Amino acid sequence: MMFYQFDFIKNTQGALVDVKDTKGRLFSYFILNEGGNKFLKYTKPYGEAQEEITLNNLRFADYLPLNIGIPVFSKRVIEALKKEVINEIYSYECVVNCEGQEHTFYMCFINKYLDLIDIEKSDFSVLSDGSPILSKAIYKKDNQGDFYLARDKQFKTRLVASKKFVDFCLLNKFHIDFTPAT
Repeated sequence: MMFYQFDFIKNTQGALVDVKDTKGRLFSYFILNEGGNKFLKYTKPYGEAQEEITLNNLRFADYLPLNIGIPVFSKRVIEALKKEVINEIYSYECVVNCEGQEHTFYMCFINKYLDLIDIEKSDFSVLSDGSPILSKAIYKKDNQGDFYLARDKQFKTRLVASKKFVDFCLLNKFHIDFTPAT
């Protein structure tokens, strides 16, 4: 099975949208699936586009890369996903500021965790305390079932899109770029 990773917005030199997560609640909920989402009823996440992302880039984009690894999609993508009745993706409104203008996008919680990474073939670095950290992920080639987006069960920061999701984006003419995940 082929997996894909989200690519950066074209012509932005790998720029991101910066979201402040001082209490770590966004990372805990959206990436680690811990702590719950109750705080999102009382606050709307806010991001600031790095200067390489122009207003034109933002208006055209259907996916935004965040500094904390949470996928962010346009309203067009969210509406199309809702029509597909996909139970593995939950969206939450957020605001992205670019060149002094605020735009609405949607942070997505991916509720699909699979055993995606081939630990035997992947590369690890060793931290100063002796603990290993994944430095180059090699993904398993076996069929992982039917899904659009998934995170690895053990290495939850690793998010992949399936061929099904890539085809869905192409069919709907979304402005999202992908690169094959190794």
